[in-house]
Amino acid sequence: MTSSAAGTNLSALFEPRSVALIGASADPQSISARPLRLMLQHGFAGRLYPVNPKYTALQGLRVYPSIGAVPQPVDLALVVVPAPGVPGVLEECAAAGVRCAVVITSGFAESGPAGRELQQRVADVVTRTGLRVCGPNSEGLFNPVAGVCATFSPAVDPEHGFVPFPDPAGPIAIVSQSGGLAFALLNHAQDRGLGVGAVVSTGNEVDLGWADYVEYQLDQPGTRVVLGFVEALRQSGRLVELARKAARLRKPILVAKIGRSDAGRRAAASHTASLVGTDAAYSGAFRQLGIVRVDDVDEMLDLAAYFSLGRLPAGRRVAVLTASGGAGAWLADLCATRGLTLPEPGATEQAEIRAFIPAYGSVRNPVDITAQAVLGGGFERALGLLAHSAAFDTVVAVGTLVREERFFQTFAELQQTLEGATAAVVYYSYTRASPAVISALAGLGIPCFSTPGRTARALSAAAEYAEFLQRADQVACFGTGIHAWPEPAAALSEAGARAYVAALGIPSPQDCLAGSADDAVACFGALGGGPVALKVQSPDLAHKSDVGGVRLDLRAADAVRAAFVEIVAATRAARPDAAIEGVLVQRMAPPGIEAFVAARREPVLGVLVVVGMGGLDVEALGDVAMRLAPVSLAEAHAMLDELRGSAVLHGTRGRSPADVEALAEAVVRISDMAAALPPNIAGVEINPLLVLPAGQGVLMLDVAIELKGTAT
Repeated sequence: MTSSAAGTNLSALFEPRSVALIGASADPQSISARPLRLMLQHGFAGRLYPVNPKYTALQGLRVYPSIGAVPQPVDLALVVVPAPGVPGVLEECAAAGVRCAVVITSGFAESGPAGRELQQRVADVVTRTGLRVCGPNSEGLFNPVAGVCATFSPAVDPEHGFVPFPDPAGPIAIVSQSGGLAFALLNHAQDRGLGVGAVVSTGNEVDLGWADYVEYQLDQPGTRVVLGFVEALRQSGRLVELARKAARLRKPILVAKIGRSDAGRRAAASHTASLVGTDAAYSGAFRQLGIVRVDDVDEMLDLAAYFSLGRLPAGRRVAVLTASGGAGAWLADLCATRGLTLPEPGATEQAEIRAFIPAYGSVRNPVDITAQAVLGGGFERALGLLAHSAAFDTVVAVGTLVREERFFQTFAELQQTLEGATAAVVYYSYTRASPAVISALAGLGIPCFSTPGRTARALSAAAEYAEFLQRADQVACFGTGIHAWPEPAAALSEAGARAYVAALGIPSPQDCLAGSADDAVACFGALGGGPVALKVQSPDLAHKSDVGGVRLDLRAADAVRAAFVEIVAATRAARPDAAIEGVLVQRMAPPGIEAFVAARREPVLGVLVVVGMGGLDVEALGDVAMRLAPVSLAEAHAMLDELRGSAVLHGTRGRSPADVEALAEAVVRISDMAAALPPNIAGVEINPLLVLPAGQGVLMLDVAIELKGTAT
């Protein structure tokens, strides 16, 4: 796949002036017959050229025997011929000056070795001719503004109930690696009253890839949010570039990324014939890049509704205004579980609201004005007071929107009271909401949700995205300044690895390498006596404790001598092949909290920085956060906040807070190293990294460097 897409070519794809339908058929039941009929039914205003040597006319249009026989230039060719004929047809398209092709035909890399060979032939045509190709194995695309319906999907077929959008220039674009889901999302969005301006199924991405389509849609002035279904991403650099552009434009990308389970990874591989990266790495990269990951269709459409309509909040402070105590309380609980705060209104707002609600109402948060106050116009007044208050970033209006007459009686007042509001406003209707009411609210830039859980989820996602934007422009700091780390000539022991990473500037306890029992005793004395730890040093041992190569808390010279002898004997018995460089005598560290930081190559995304809790128990705890390297200090703190053990770092049950700032700085330093790892290093891990009490820093207790082709 090429690294970027030419905008003119994608204009030819989404807004062609002329379309050739190669393989068009007269059989109304065949897939190859539908695109021509759909293009006509959707009112395509450009020129249509059916191509098939079997016919002379279709749907009242002249049919041409080949693309070369078409008398006028063609922007877009829609290819629906048997798979073996596709490479030849694309050669003919390129020779005829066609700018783009959508290959709907399947039977390529997704189908096995023969299909992969056939797809390589298509790739060769692309490379040799410069023809831009969507697919193969694509379900096509839909652009309602231009009347382009280059697909066979029944989801856009008027004969199957498709109803055109009131405004075809919708703010939502859909880019999916699954054709069926691309057009399913279109239908679900329509059911929600959401406007979709473009849909594209990327297929096998022999040329144009998911990122190319997303970038083109981000460039469209009317696009506010892009929805993506992703099975596999092939180019990390492209993903970073794309995400940075989306952040600059303040246009969120919402992604459903499969591959969390073994079954999901198998399905993705068989469907797209591509590798799927580690799921945790994707999640971390998405958070870092501001790509919002979603778990299901409802969540995707809820967030699409928010981001295409609503304004981003300045923070996490939420006011809940309700006339139903139960609905308001339920929403308040769910907001709190998602990290949103519900402060009380200011004294002035409380006094003003108390003046027009019954005594049994509440002016706290949730603000329950009761049904009696609603009938007197109190809801709009209270909403205005809260939306203009400096105490809140978002106000949720909780009510019943089933009665259109009641809503529109006060609609003008609602508009007036929200003019100049400082807080974002959303609605949660605890009864079925009238479509006319939802549409009227959308006109004011107010999204509406149907359950408390979906409302809280949308509010949380909006707050997280706003926080991402606040730190998006920050750059890394506390880095090493080294951008060309040397390649180790051979595997390194802990002592060798510690010397290699010394430029990180992360301190370690004092130590001394001993080659004999006498040396160990001398080291013990040089370090000022106990307590010390002894650790065997070998480039062949990734886990020293597994072979009996570690002794801790030794406080006397005789104990050190005996431990040296025991460690060497145990290591030679367990691993007679291991080369022993000596035994490290190291001062025992003071009390602290064990964490770890690491740099790691991921096969698809690139080099990651990882931080977590655990020390020896890191695998069992699985409490880690990942990002693409390098990261800023703000991003490092965001990583630490994700850890389940973050509460321990901040002090719990009488413990003093740990030096979180020093830990965050260590993450930045190793992330800077990660971004410049030499090719033969697969990973670097500092574990444990001891986090001392606040103001006292961190200590690197152990470090390991894994070379490519070696096991940890």
